[in-house]
Amino acid sequence: MVKKTIRKIELFAIHAHNFGSSSYDDLFKKLSDLPAERRVVTVSGVVIGFPIVKKVADQYFLQATEGDPDAAALVFNRDTGTTRETDLSRGEMLSQATHLLVSASNRRASIEYSRRGIKAVSIGPAIEGIISKNYNNLKNLRLEFAPVTTKSFISQIKQFDRIRAASLRVLKPNASWTDHYTDLSDLLDESNGGKVEIDVRANRGESLRKTKGIVKVIKDVTRDEQPYLDAATVTGTRADETNETTIRADRHITHTRVPVDADDAGVPVAESVQGALSNFLSRFIQT
Repeated sequence: MVKKTIRKIELFAIHAHNFGSSSYDDLFKKLSDLPAERRVVTVSGVVIGFPIVKKVADQYFLQATEGDPDAAALVFNRDTGTTRETDLSRGEMLSQATHLLVSASNRRASIEYSRRGIKAVSIGPAIEGIISKNYNNLKNLRLEFAPVTTKSFISQIKQFDRIRAASLRVLKPNASWTDHYTDLSDLLDESNGGKVEIDVRANRGESLRKTKGIVKVIKDVTRDEQPYLDAATVTGTRADETNETTIRADRHITHTRVPVDADDAGVPVAESVQGALSNFLSRFIQT
């Protein structure tokens, strides 16, 4: 019988900047054109590589791994309660894999959540680091994966009778901002920044407006055709309740949990994960 394991898959929007006349498909084609040994980069002291980058129909399937070059390879035997060191060859390190499927034309990606593997927040900087290192005309590339939240996030905000505090962190989308966000856009441009964070609190005993200001911005950003919310929290009190509740956008990322094939060690089989990623992504893109 084939072994199974449950994997969580999440949905993200893709935002790129400073990539000239290239398309989103061009960026991932450039990544796939590189040999595996050149698809390796160090981000914040962690080595990140992409052993698999292949085009499947009009999409790209990627396997991302990360490892600490200074970590000791220590093996624990649960039967004996003892440990032993494992000798690794030069250049080798222990790692965990994360898989993702990219629909470049739709600017959407389904990303496997791996508890010990690389997270979506690091995948963008890793890809931009590899491309900028290998292509002189893309030295200033910036790439981000923004989570796509479910409607339940806004629904829960609407349940608040009083909102005491709200905060958000947004990416700079690569499309023009509307007039509503001109000041934020100008601030990012003048600062040479990629993200902006805002925290607003109500006066004592009062409530933030639910249809204006920061609460409206949070709703608008999550509803955008290309969502660019990086993080958001809203704290308030529901009707007939005395205790406050805090709602976090990262608890409402569009996702699914599905069984995939695993090997004898319980490691997910890449081809099976690819199929699960494809089935999930197909629900949210135009073909």
